[in-house]
Amino acid sequence: MIWSIALGAGAAAKAGGDGEARRRTAGGGPPAPPDARPAGPAASAALDESEFTALYHRVARPLRAYLRRLAGDPERADDLLQETFYRFLRSDRPPLDERQRTAYLYRTATRLAQDGWRRAARERRRREASAPEPDGAPPPDRALALDIDRAFRELQPRERALVWLAGVEGASHREVAEVLGVAEASVKVLLFRARRKLARALDRRGIAAEDLR
Repeated sequence: MIWSIALGAGAAAKAGGDGEARRRTAGGGPPAPPDARPAGPAASAALDESEFTALYHRVARPLRAYLRRLAGDPERADDLLQETFYRFLRSDRPPLDERQRTAYLYRTATRLAQDGWRRAARERRRREASAPEPDGAPPPDRALALDIDRAFRELQPRERALVWLAGVEGASHREVAEVLGVAEASVKVLLFRARRKLARALDRRGIAAEDLR
């Protein structure tokens, strides 16, 4: 089922845009897909349905959280997640082991997020500019979450990815390098700069980096 959902959702996104990919069934589930299976050159390297389902259940939830932080928008994260798995299924690639599959998915997701980041930022600014002022101050927990989101938005997409992969998912420098397509030796310096930039953004909002732990 998930196999078909990934293929069907990706095809829907290409045919009808991002909004089409977010359509839900009456029960609130994923989009109803066409009956699709991988075909062509990618089929030789594709997983069978049970293997793909296991991969999806293992990777989808942390990958969505990662995309949520990169994109800054839950619906956009869902679209990117669907497109990532669709591209994985349709790609013409050599056989990969488990670690390589995960790196491939994160690398694809990062590239998609970076490609759409500028457009999403413009759309978000338009929404925020036209939104009415809320009545009263938000609850403290909500206000803290909003401030953290705004601090993350001051980072570039690669900086967000560095902080999230290393700090939240505990990825090694080698794994981070594979996902972002940078030299492993440079990850330490890039990560230090990204963390310092985030700490400054948080400090301007009166939030200590230790408060996030």
